[in-house]
Amino acid sequence: MTSWLTDIVLIAALCITSWRVGAMYKELQRLRSGEAGFKVALEEADASINRAANAVVLLKSEGLRTLRALEERIHEANELGERLDAVLESYERARLSTPATAEEARSRLASVTAANR
Repeated sequence: MTSWLTDIVLIAALCITSWRVGAMYKELQRLRSGEAGFKVALEEADASINRAANAVVLLKSEGLRTLRALEERIHEANELGERLDAVLESYERARLSTPATAEEARSRLASVTAANR
């Protein structure tokens, strides 16, 4: 009789263990499938980060190129401004050094059309 009782307890323990192993197997399968999805998500995130990094590098190089071009244009504009100031200054000196007579002033005004006055 004791062997029957022992057999029943052992069979119950075996059934419980088998049921738990089956449940753990299903959980492991779910984890593996979730891991595959997680791996794909990580790979997509990595690719997106790489594309963003490349865009940042491209924007930086374009920005530097634009900045250099702007610096060149500013330098050219400063040179032209200095040349214009020199020309205006020489014109003012020449104008002030030779006084205009009334007849020259009249002839200058006569050459300007009525629409420009």
